[in-house]
Amino acid sequence: MKMKQSPAAFFANQPQLSRAQGESLARMISLIMPDAAVFTVDPQKKISYWSPGAEKLLGYPSQALQGESCLTANRCIQCMRGCGLTEAGKVEAFPLQLQRSDGQLQGVIKYAMAFQAADGSFEGGLEILLPQRPAAETSPAADDMAEKYGLISHAPDMYKVFDMVRRVAGTDIPVLIRGDSGTGKELVARAIHGESARNHAPFVAINCATLNAGILESELFGHVKGAFTGAVRDHQGLFGRAEGGTLFLDEIAELPYELQAKLLRVLETGEYLPVGADRPLQANVRIVAATHKALREEVKAGRFRQDLLYRLRVIPIFIPSLQARKQDIPLIVRHLLKQQFSSETMPEISPAAMQKLLDYDWPGNVRELRNVMHYALVMCDGKQVQVSDLPPELLSTTTTAIEIAPGKPGRKTLSEADIVQAMAASQGNLAQAARRLGVGRTTLWRYRKLWQEKG
Repeated sequence: MKMKQSPAAFFANQPQLSRAQGESLARMISLIMPDAAVFTVDPQKKISYWSPGAEKLLGYPSQALQGESCLTANRCIQCMRGCGLTEAGKVEAFPLQLQRSDGQLQGVIKYAMAFQAADGSFEGGLEILLPQRPAAETSPAADDMAEKYGLISHAPDMYKVFDMVRRVAGTDIPVLIRGDSGTGKELVARAIHGESARNHAPFVAINCATLNAGILESELFGHVKGAFTGAVRDHQGLFGRAEGGTLFLDEIAELPYELQAKLLRVLETGEYLPVGADRPLQANVRIVAATHKALREEVKAGRFRQDLLYRLRVIPIFIPSLQARKQDIPLIVRHLLKQQFSSETMPEISPAAMQKLLDYDWPGNVRELRNVMHYALVMCDGKQVQVSDLPPELLSTTTTAIEIAPGKPGRKTLSEADIVQAMAASQGNLAQAARRLGVGRTTLWRYRKLWQEKG
């Protein structure tokens, strides 16, 4: 029997679990996933089940942990500050470095789901820890790519990208980088240039979508004095400025059709003709192109030349979206923080806020994550980023205020951020959280349940 979906999808599809259901499910999962650490905790967060896989992964025997605090076996800085399960009800794809019983560090990806009593109170939880590959088995290029080019990832699909960068950097073969907007296509292009023998020469980039056909031809190939009205002197184009180096053509699908033939000529002959010139110039340039569009579909639509597609797409590199590698979010966030703060002044990210970052779909990818962190750092108190410090778009699907007792005088509105913060401050105690919010416990339970169903 195999689990046919990821733990994230599995948890997302589960209804709210009672403790009895969760305890039974934990034992089933431990059979399906023998290499994972599977355990459950009671309402006091004391371990009630510890799987054989957990014994193997972290080295702590089940007999020694029964009835002990979950922190006995979950030893890390984040664990001591709180895992966010009580407040958020679930944890998805959260990377941790835990200390094994022998003192060695073990990287894991954590998934968890809270058990809920009939009155909505916290009744314990189920946790799954998936082992990350040891450092010796991870991509040798990962840390180097992060340090040199800002490409942050521990995702297997990105390891393939790093490996491709190293392989193609030693050649002059054209490369086509494909990925959604904001995934870091230019960073990959810079990495190819930086790892190549051309790294001493310029890296020149242009976005083909930003200029019209007339200007773009002059920008690419240059022009001679008198070539057109206003050409009062010779102008060196991007091919000339990138001499000996790399020319990065971003959004290549937007290159005007009439210019595609001229670019094809450069790729076929190694020569280009400045506007108004009568003699071609030799191009000693490596071409790297990028697009978020499927060029084959553009060819079918008559907007892109098929012969140019074949010339550019000799080596394709596909960059996965941030949604497909959410385990990288904490790594990228930490990298962004390290760029702005020293270790002494670096603010923390609360577990609930981190869970919001992990839950979001990130249509704008890493670029959007960077903008979100800039916003959050402006809004936070400088010590910790809370859910309330995140921009509205991250909360828009779950934080629209719900009216309590609609139609009654003095009615109150709550957002999910209100509920999350109150539950966190009350350590999961529903009655205390209700008092903080000024509503009845039953009312809070009912609308907390509504939020969970909407999320």
